[in-house]
Amino acid sequence: MNRWTLFFAALSLSTFANAKDVVLLSGFDPFGKLSVNNSWVIAQQVKSQLMASRADVEVVTCLLPTSYNRAIPAFEKCLNELPEKPTLVISLGAGPCNVKWETRAHNLDSDKGPDNDGVSRKRQVITPGGPADIGLRLNYGAMWCSLTAEEKKLTWVSTSPENFVCNNTAFRFTERHPEQMYGFIHVPNVTCEKKVPDITTRSSALIAKMIGIQLDARASLTSRIEWPMEFNDVRLPETRDEVRTLLRGPVESCEKEFLERWRKDF
Repeated sequence: MNRWTLFFAALSLSTFANAKDVVLLSGFDPFGKLSVNNSWVIAQQVKSQLMASRADVEVVTCLLPTSYNRAIPAFEKCLNELPEKPTLVISLGAGPCNVKWETRAHNLDSDKGPDNDGVSRKRQVITPGGPADIGLRLNYGAMWCSLTAEEKKLTWVSTSPENFVCNNTAFRFTERHPEQMYGFIHVPNVTCEKKVPDITTRSSALIAKMIGIQLDARASLTSRIEWPMEFNDVRLPETRDEVRTLLRGPVESCEKEFLERWRKDF
């Protein structure tokens, strides 16, 4: 092996060692009468925590308008501005007073009121001829098994992100980028602080931990369940029967606990 071969081999290894995982994290702008959208607040906090705790991660945040028509174009702009394809994309939206893990998105818009542009959609299919539901791509099994009992109390394993802009964004992004490791998480809205003063901080810490687990476990083969990974095209189950099938197979006790909780939400 000549010196130039050695030089380029060393350069390649150095580049690989210094490469960072890129996480694209989106949140929404204020909606309705609220002056703050907690999804954006938490997105900023998660970015700060991950950047401070992990030298191997670069987090880019993307502010989306709460708009059926403008959210995806804004999302695509953030994606296209990245120098390379992100390792992981996570969307945050404000919801009930817990960290709501969305497992699928629906091919249907049907809101209870208009978006920030005054647009309202009732029983409107997003993609005619498309699937009724699309499973998202996160390794929730690894996440669940790594949480403390107290952290689990803050979570809700959900089968429906409702049918407003959050769901529309999750469905359309997943449909456009089926290979991308992508998930949607609803976080406590800003009014939840009145009930639990530290819920925003706790939620930010939990999501930062979840992202870290996803990055660390993405190539793991320790589970007997085939979870979504970077090297496969697996999606999260879209039906109760699919979850029941997983429960009938050999699973770790912590995964069984997760699957049981998931099955009950269908």
